[in-house]
Parts: sequence; C-alpha cells; structure tokens
Amino acid sequence: MGNLAPALIIDPTSGIFVGALVGFILSLPISLFLAFWMSAVKRRWAVVLGAFIGAFIGFLIILGWVGTLIFNTPLPGADGASTFFGSLFFDSTLGLAGGMIMDLLIARANPNIYRRPDIVLHEE
Repeated sequence: MGNLAPALIIDPTSGIFVGALVGFILSLPISLFLAFWMSAVKRRWAVVLGAFIGAFIGFLIILGWVGTLIFNTPLPGADGASTFFGSLFFDSTLGLAGGMIMDLLIARANPNIYRRPDIVLHEE
C-alpha cells in the first residue's frame, strides 16, 4: 500500500524541483506582463493575480506529474533541463489562461466596463 499512497515529498536537492522552480520564476514576468497588457478592465491587479494563480497551479501540476509530489519516484527519463523547459512553457500558458479567465469573470460581474460608446461616423 505504501507504493500506491501519495508521497507529498518535495526534494529541493533534485534537479526536477530546481528546474520546475526556475521555470516557474522565469514564467512569471512573461505571464504577468501579458495578462496586464491584454487586460481591458479597470482592476488590472485582479487580472495579474489570476495570472499568478494560474502559473502557480501549473507549477504544482508539473511537480505532481514529473516530480515526487504525488508518487514516490519521479517520472522515468525526466531530468532538470526537460522539467525547466516544460515548466517555463506550461506555467506561462496557464498563467496567461488564468489572467484571461479572471478578466472574463470581472467583465461578467461588471458589464459596463466593456461597453463602448456608440461611434458616430458622420453628423448630419
């Protein structure tokens, strides 16, 4: 039963954890800046917070999938470099998705933020 139970072990000396952590740290400027830049709502801090939460969830998914967060042994064939690049791209993508989802949730709660004034092309 010990082999099937969750491990919940984070080994900070393993290359997998270091690669995932450095990939997460480098994905933060990418995802937070893009979420801030693409946001169309007034409360941009909430969109940036959603991007951070999305990137952190991606970091936990990478550690659970590749590392020893869920299973006792890491994924066979995984090393720090592959985990770094996977974490960098996956965390950036989930961070941007989290920012977009938060943007849409804020826009749904406050629909007047997205309303544009009617554009008059010519006056008579």
